[in-house]
Amino acid sequence: MDPVLIPTLLAAMIGCFMGGASLLVPRWGASVVRLMPDPRWKGGWSEFRASYGGAFLLGHAAILMAFAMRAQASDAALMGTGFAMGALWIGMAIGRALSMVADDKDYQTRTSYNYAAVGFETLMGLALWAPFLAHLVG
Repeated sequence: MDPVLIPTLLAAMIGCFMGGASLLVPRWGASVVRLMPDPRWKGGWSEFRASYGGAFLLGHAAILMAFAMRAQASDAALMGTGFAMGALWIGMAIGRALSMVADDKDYQTRTSYNYAAVGFETLMGLALWAPFLAHLVG
């Protein structure tokens, strides 16, 4: 196996675990993202199961499926699925970092949790981008 795929596969497995855990135990997902459903509206837990659960689980599972089928589908499928999910993680890191700059005065967003989360999200994104980045540098 190409060593550049190892971080991608590990990140995909971590993403599957996080998605599966949020799908089965939405309170766990809520605690990770530090959010709770609005008690004024019914059905809020469905959002955790859907967004942090099902979407994360199947998005990362697509990467693992592309890896398993790369003999038939080529490495381009793995590169594409990894790029898409990596962009999601990098987008989260950018949004969180922007919040730490723009929202700190009003909402105290410069927390150790958010600094760690920016690092984790960036690492996940770069790990999922590894095949794409390796392709760029040749």
